[in-house]
Amino acid sequence: MRNSLSLLLSSASLPVRAYESAEQFLEQVPLDQSGCIVLDLRMPGMGGLELLRRLRAERNDMPVIVISGHVDVPAAVRSMKLGAVDLLQKPFEPRALLEAVQSGLRQSRERHERRSEEAAVRERLAGLTARELELLKLVAAGRSNKQIASDLNISIKTVANHRTNLMAKTKALNAADLSRLSTLAERSDGGNPQ
Repeated sequence: MRNSLSLLLSSASLPVRAYESAEQFLEQVPLDQSGCIVLDLRMPGMGGLELLRRLRAERNDMPVIVISGHVDVPAAVRSMKLGAVDLLQKPFEPRALLEAVQSGLRQSRERHERRSEEAAVRERLAGLTARELELLKLVAAGRSNKQIASDLNISIKTVANHRTNLMAKTKALNAADLSRLSTLAERSDGGNPQ
């Protein structure tokens, strides 16, 4: 089955790496690798659900397509709750697998791009002072310079100077861009732009 799937995916010009077991996969694939995993519920050694559990426990969110010849409802529900993007019952149409893998690869690329963008934002925000971070939150909340000056008990001119420094350090184009940066930073840091 592994060889057939490899041949099918290769014939669609998709890069393929096959592993003899879940254990071998875990030993050889870095956690931050992008791609799409196709796994069988029943494999020698560690089963597909256990591999999926381990991946998620290690915070690996690579898209997973589960295949099996013996899918029962509880196993299907568990695999979907663990984040499987698709479940195919054997025998399945080759086109269904190719479409599922291509969809998984798109999701993986989008996640990788989002992580790269979030890392770049975190890097841009890392050099901000405490005052600039405070200002960033107020600008992102839509506060005017006058309102910010009142909130922070400083002059409007000081707010304007801080805002100019903030724009330069973050390379933001405008207040809307600052808000977007703040939102990305909060999402990637669990709610705290730092």
